[in-house]
Amino acid sequence: MLLDDHRDDQQDEAEALLARIMMIRDDLKAGRLTWAQVEAYRRLGRTVERITRQMDAAPDLETADALWREGVKIIRTYLAEHFAAPTCH
Repeated sequence: MLLDDHRDDQQDEAEALLARIMMIRDDLKAGRLTWAQVEAYRRLGRTVERITRQMDAAPDLETADALWREGVKIIRTYLAEHFAAPTCH
């Protein structure tokens, strides 16, 4: 049961991060980002790809989970630094 709760928490967290990134992508497509934010969005994409590759290559679930937790911290920090103001639609 505890493992299921942990997975649910991870899923909720992943969905929240994805929703935030999709809002930023919408702003990118609509031309509402500054040039610096466009570049930051591209770097974010490369960071997410790198984290995903590392998780996929992890030798076990425990390592993948640790990479996930670290990745979430990196992505949240990055979003706060480069996209501090929530987008408004």
